[in-house]
Amino acid sequence: MLDAATLDSLAAAFAALGRLHREAPDETALRGFRDLIEDWPLAALEPEGKDSAAGPSNAGPSNAGPSNAGLPSAGLPNSGSSSAGPSNPGPSNPAPAGAAAVGEAGTADASTRTRWHGGTDAGRAATGAGMEQIRESARAGETPEEIRRDHDLLYGDTAAARVAPYESVHRGVDGLVFGEATLEVRAAYQALSLQVPKLNQEPDDHIGLEFDFMAQLTLQVIDALYGDDAARAEKLMTHGTDFLRDHLLAWAPQMLDLATQHAQTHFMKGVVLLSIGALDSYAELLDLPFERP
Repeated sequence: MLDAATLDSLAAAFAALGRLHREAPDETALRGFRDLIEDWPLAALEPEGKDSAAGPSNAGPSNAGPSNAGLPSAGLPNSGSSSAGPSNPGPSNPAPAGAAAVGEAGTADASTRTRWHGGTDAGRAATGAGMEQIRESARAGETPEEIRRDHDLLYGDTAAARVAPYESVHRGVDGLVFGEATLEVRAAYQALSLQVPKLNQEPDDHIGLEFDFMAQLTLQVIDALYGDDAARAEKLMTHGTDFLRDHLLAWAPQMLDLATQHAQTHFMKGVVLLSIGALDSYAELLDLPFERP
């Protein structure tokens, strides 16, 4: 049986990480994300082998709908929409309360969210290491400018990428963007009436967009559950399982492993490690193998 509280935690994590993979945080978003790290919605494994006690652990699910407000989110607007922020796909359903804007990171109270204690020990250890890197970033006083420069060098925002953030580069025979994988990912988005903000100008298979897609899909599942539409929820979860298995899990673990080696700031290392933990958590929920390099 699908659990809305667990799905809410996953949607919040994937939305936050999707945005941070796509663009470096400004000062407000950076401060907000650092403040929220102790309320990270996925459980961490401490070095001594115990779950992180920071933040909420078993607050019951709220009837107000998903609660990922305040965490950064990426940009997969509805097909035909000009909005840069996420919204709940579908022609008539209103956006759930959790679909919050990136610039408002840190403004929402995350204390009502259930922290999901799923995932493997290795995945929760990656989450714990990621949380510690974000804390170390704050202790070291890393600035938005330093993080933006690292993001640029890592993903090639304005220069050659140390680690290409596109699925088609890692999985295609010729290693180029806008390959077969890009079109497959686009079709998966369109099945949920979603499209990238700059269609045909940016590859659809950026890791940040793929993370955001999983967040958007998960919000749709929660919306269906609150609407007592179990059949739609199950159909959406099947779509999400297929996407996670056939796309993200087929290339992101290797790409993220490379990113941990090339990231220069604690912040970006933290984002990458948190992403490994999030993928592990969702894969474990769906009983999918998560193979690390």
